[in-house]
Amino acid sequence: MDLQKIEEKPPSQTVQDRFPVNHNSKSPQQPGFLNRRLSLVSRFILDLALINAAFVLAYFMRYGLQLGAEVSESNQVPLSDYFISQLTFAVIFFVVLQFKGFYRLSRTVTLIDELGMIASAAAYAVLTMLAIIFLLRPLSISRLMYLYLFPLSIVLLGVSRYIARRIKHYRLLRGLGVKNVLVVGATDQATRIMQAIVETPSLGLHLAGYIDDETRFSEWIMPLRYRNGDTVPHLGSFEKIAALTTQLKIEEIVVALPANMHQTVNEVINLCHDNDIEFTLVPDIFELQINALDLQQLNGVPLIGIKDNRLTGWNYFVKRVVDFSLALFLMIVAAIPMLLIALAIKIESPGPIIFRQTRVGRNGRLFTFYKFRSMVNDADAKFTELLQYNETGGATFKMVNDPRLTKVGWFIRRCSLDELPQIFNILSGHMSFVGPRPGLEREVEKYQEWHHRRLEVTPGLTGLWQVSGRSKLTFDEMVRLDIYYAENWSLALDLKILLRTIPAVLKREGAY
Repeated sequence: MDLQKIEEKPPSQTVQDRFPVNHNSKSPQQPGFLNRRLSLVSRFILDLALINAAFVLAYFMRYGLQLGAEVSESNQVPLSDYFISQLTFAVIFFVVLQFKGFYRLSRTVTLIDELGMIASAAAYAVLTMLAIIFLLRPLSISRLMYLYLFPLSIVLLGVSRYIARRIKHYRLLRGLGVKNVLVVGATDQATRIMQAIVETPSLGLHLAGYIDDETRFSEWIMPLRYRNGDTVPHLGSFEKIAALTTQLKIEEIVVALPANMHQTVNEVINLCHDNDIEFTLVPDIFELQINALDLQQLNGVPLIGIKDNRLTGWNYFVKRVVDFSLALFLMIVAAIPMLLIALAIKIESPGPIIFRQTRVGRNGRLFTFYKFRSMVNDADAKFTELLQYNETGGATFKMVNDPRLTKVGWFIRRCSLDELPQIFNILSGHMSFVGPRPGLEREVEKYQEWHHRRLEVTPGLTGLWQVSGRSKLTFDEMVRLDIYYAENWSLALDLKILLRTIPAVLKREGAY
């Protein structure tokens, strides 16, 4: 071995060589940090003012308007006598909001999530005050007034959050408060993250582009595009991160690299830390989703398992009772609209009013699926020639401007009215209001092994993927959302999905 050649070999590239450190990085006490602190303090003050305003309004409703029961002159109590009660209520309310993380919410949290937290905090505060009154039994305190406090506090804080969101949305549309984001990696996870960023302006993020090896870009089925149709740019290899962060004024970096590239991940983390750039890591633990993992610890040793399906046993029974009761109610309410749709279908084109199809339900059981017919009578005969236009890139088939649609069919599909007959599927127990969409036999035959986990749950009329982009999502993304739903089910989650379905249907985005 030639020792001289070894000595002359240049040293390997260090972390500092690949990602130079910016020694003039911003201090946490810079204007951006102070502005965020000032904004948070302002929000604290506003919310405390609104909580106290709700208390004053409840007092006025009880003693001024005398709602509920007339208050005699001898029982009139001045507002000043309620000072301690008002202060206690405000403190309890505010502390509960703090413990629930109301002031540390991520950008992906919806208004419905915020309203749920406000309602929960209001319930805690009101029930605590009623318990205190019951124990201390102060005769001068009106218990009825505290019942008014619950809806009033929800309305005042809820309206405040709605206005704040509208102001934020207005600013974002004008480019104010938008952060420049750089994505490191071009993996499947990276493409989903980038797609979410470009399709959701309300996140307040502008995708500057992504960096990764050129070879991985060629593996994409379709190039990722901005909303205006321009292709999201590939900005080069990893070595360009430091230069790009300065050149493009990057404020946040999202790393979505394979698990075997942990050294590069560490280098990017150091770069972000030294340059005061926000950092987000998309986990890739043996290609499993982090929400599918059950994290525990035993004697200080971390243990990783797979979450069980929560829609079994008692949970399944509760869900079924709720589905059946709600389906009975909707069958009565929707009777006349369904009759009008049936007449319109019969007048426009020959063929049956109800379209029947065999679908795959829970645990792979087959059932007859009902919808209003929205296509011409021989639609199945034309299916094969349209396969090349499939826009989901998976086992399912979706196509914009499907030529088989009738005029009435186009309308009821855009408004999701074609799915009303599925109320009878829900009554029979073959479907639920919330769950994965039932697949066709030919689609299920194409499932990969992990796709079959969506069959562990009763299929639904709506679901997580319908309110997360509807037909815009790829099939794999739909399945991941279905699995997440099965592993994290609750009545609150069902209610949230149902509430989010309403604006998703009204916007008509991805419905075809």
